[in-house]
Amino acid sequence: MDLAQLAKDLALTERTRLKILRSGFTVSGHKLWTDEEDLICRIFHPDYFAISQVLHARSKKAIQTRCQRLGLAPRRQAWGWSARQKLRRLYPDADRKEICDAFPGVSWDRIQAAARYYGFRRSRKPYKLTGIPALDQLRSRCYAIRWIMRDMDEEAGTGQYFQTRGYKSRYPDFKAIDKGVRALGGHLEVRWDDAKGGHVPPDIPAFQTSLGRLTR
Repeated sequence: MDLAQLAKDLALTERTRLKILRSGFTVSGHKLWTDEEDLICRIFHPDYFAISQVLHARSKKAIQTRCQRLGLAPRRQAWGWSARQKLRRLYPDADRKEICDAFPGVSWDRIQAAARYYGFRRSRKPYKLTGIPALDQLRSRCYAIRWIMRDMDEEAGTGQYFQTRGYKSRYPDFKAIDKGVRALGGHLEVRWDDAKGGHVPPDIPAFQTSLGRLTR
């Protein structure tokens, strides 16, 4: 290490600092913040409009940045390479709490906005089971071919059944379900399970579709 050069650099830094203090302006020409201005920020924060009315010589951006440096507002997340890689790894499958814990001080809305900007997407979760085998197989098939329930209604001509009632287990509309199965290229039928040779009462049917066997 060149001690002579280091001493020159330190002396230059000190002269620059003293020059800034004497002139009241930074090297880039920005006016230094005074204690009085900092006090106004502390009194009126988070009302940036009120602060800007008092400190009319300061831009809104400058006021926001100063409040962050004073600890009055959380610092903005810098989405550098490491932060983007962390977001890319966590965003598709991690739960909301885990993602927020990985970026302390950053709201969920801002995390979502950053993910959209960089093209990261949440993984689609399978449709909720209803307990109705025919309906569950239809919904599973839609998930497999990346159909949303609106697509199902449009293709089957069932109005908004699958969008508004198709996820409910009470009072299933088998006529609409049959239309949906047919739209997916399958069919819904009744199959009497008499493999044991006994008579099965007519009130205990078993349904079968070309999407898979269903038991009710």
